[in-house]
Amino acid sequence: MDITEKKTAKGWLQKLKEESWEAELLVSAIAIFGTFKLLGVIDWITNTFIDLLYPEQYLIGYVIVFFGLFAISILASMFVIHFFLRAYWIGLVGLNSVFPDYGIEDSIYSKIYTEKIINLLPKLKSSIEEVDELCSVIFSAAFTFLLMYTYMGFFSSIYILLYNTLADYIPSYILLIPLILLFFLFIFQIVFSIYANLKSNKEKKKVQIFLFRIMKFLSIIMYGPLYKSILQVSMIFSSNFKKKKRLSYLMIVFLFSGSFVAIYQIEQTNIPYLISYKKYFSSTKLQANFYEVNNTKNTYLLTPEIESDILKNTIVKVFIPLFTHEKKIRKNICEFEKENITKQEEDLLLLECYNQYLSIFVNNTKIASDFLRYTHPRTKQFGVITYIKLNNLDFGKNNITIKKGSGVTWKIPFYYAINKKTI
Repeated sequence: MDITEKKTAKGWLQKLKEESWEAELLVSAIAIFGTFKLLGVIDWITNTFIDLLYPEQYLIGYVIVFFGLFAISILASMFVIHFFLRAYWIGLVGLNSVFPDYGIEDSIYSKIYTEKIINLLPKLKSSIEEVDELCSVIFSAAFTFLLMYTYMGFFSSIYILLYNTLADYIPSYILLIPLILLFFLFIFQIVFSIYANLKSNKEKKKVQIFLFRIMKFLSIIMYGPLYKSILQVSMIFSSNFKKKKRLSYLMIVFLFSGSFVAIYQIEQTNIPYLISYKKYFSSTKLQANFYEVNNTKNTYLLTPEIESDILKNTIVKVFIPLFTHEKKIRKNICEFEKENITKQEEDLLLLECYNQYLSIFVNNTKIASDFLRYTHPRTKQFGVITYIKLNNLDFGKNNITIKKGSGVTWKIPFYYAINKKTI
């Protein structure tokens, strides 16, 4: 490449840098919208974990989805802050084109007062450059953070699903060996990194080369094929930390702002269920989502559902969601051979299995239930429905208790609003 071509390439790059704010502002606005839409993905992953994972593994699912929510919340705060910073930068550039600097002679204030204020304020061009720097690094940091979580979250999800699939054939301790090794390697890397970065060890070649090899190996495992791109951005930040400390401190602002967004958003999802699911089985606490009238905006049912807390009909429909992880428990309770039977016979045996797995009580009296397999029209969840006659109940407060073979129990109170004297 000759000198003319180099100048042309350099000029093109400089022009691209100068005009990149237009693309940044557009992408930022789109990213804000898209990032908040990603919260729906976290909600879907949460519900999938609730359905697939065994309750004793819910804590692992909680860690994955919580950090996913945290990552998206940080992204959202990054893009919102970027949008306002870039808008502020455009305003500064516009001012600079009209007023290149502060004026003294033309000020509406006195000369002394104007000079004092000017000495207090940063230079206009300096502010333009600083805000531009902040805006420029936000995108690289945001998307690097997203790539890191995406791969690690995906890897963790695949691992736990494989664990559940292979647990019936391979001892659990063997399946946990890769995770245990990775954990101790990660701890060793942290400890050795602290040791290698002591002032007395920074010039020791063998120590630093060993640290490099550990970091490279762990990065390949944790970030997969994206490890070079992620390391590139993180190394640019860390290697320029002393020169641009304020850019690194900006990351702390993102962490705090992302935390506030995550705290607000977590209550809009089923994530808390993964660590407090037992409270949904309390027989003394009333759950609003027991009743269909309260669930018009609920996209995933965690408990059985009846029509309302006040019933004015002599028959009530009950929907009981059945999760995928319950299949193994049901098989242990009512396993049957599928060979040499028709599909109709298999369906009848399956319904009989539900009768063994599920028990329904009305005011502590067990009733015979005629279950039908059912897909909930609103949440698209699989479960069973049954119909319960109420005409023998007394006017006033009553209870429907539902027990599963997995050991969970729900007690659903309702008010029966039909007086037998008036029938």
